[in-house]
Amino acid sequence: MIMARERIQDAGVFSALTSALREIADIRMPQSSRPVLLDCGAGTGHHLRSLLEGHPSARGIALDLSPAGLKRAARHPRTLALAWDLWRDLPLQSSSVDLLLDIFAPRNVDEYARVLAPGGAAVVVTPRPGHLAELADGGLLAMRPDKHADLTAHMGRRLGDAVERRRVRAHVPVAESTAVDLVMMGPAGHHREAPDVAAAVAEAGVHEVTVDLDVTVWIA
Repeated sequence: MIMARERIQDAGVFSALTSALREIADIRMPQSSRPVLLDCGAGTGHHLRSLLEGHPSARGIALDLSPAGLKRAARHPRTLALAWDLWRDLPLQSSSVDLLLDIFAPRNVDEYARVLAPGGAAVVVTPRPGHLAELADGGLLAMRPDKHADLTAHMGRRLGDAVERRRVRAHVPVAESTAVDLVMMGPAGHHREAPDVAAAVAEAGVHEVTVDLDVTVWIA
């Protein structure tokens, strides 16, 4: 899964999301001397790394359960990578985080509210129903219901109303191997063999995918 995710990121499938996150960080990052960025469910640290490159004084913390992903995240010299279950109390002091990322990860809202500094931002990325619809239409992924109302109610319990919601949408040409990686990088990859997925992708004729995401921001 991690190798597939890394290839997807290197191929630029989610470059529109990376650009949106950088724009949000430029606006929402508090002007402290050494801001702390926390990526919950960081995987390989791809998006965290991009934000750190845009903010040379910032320090990053990557939390994930995957040692393979964390080894990649730790390659950035200003990233501390920790194997951690997000449902546990986070290993950070209260009010110590200036910008928190949660991209397709579980959301421990009580701990997010605790670790965010006053004025700090929580940026949550969730898929819209049309995300990767071409793969869903081919029976390779399940269609997603729109659960944004549930997200806002869950986060709002501790962080109030969201201050921003933007849609990130792009149509991205993909090779068959990239379409296979999009399936194998997620939970569906646990239950299918890559050759079978490759055969299904070829049969479905998937040569383009739709990236369709919500990026929602709360301020502590």
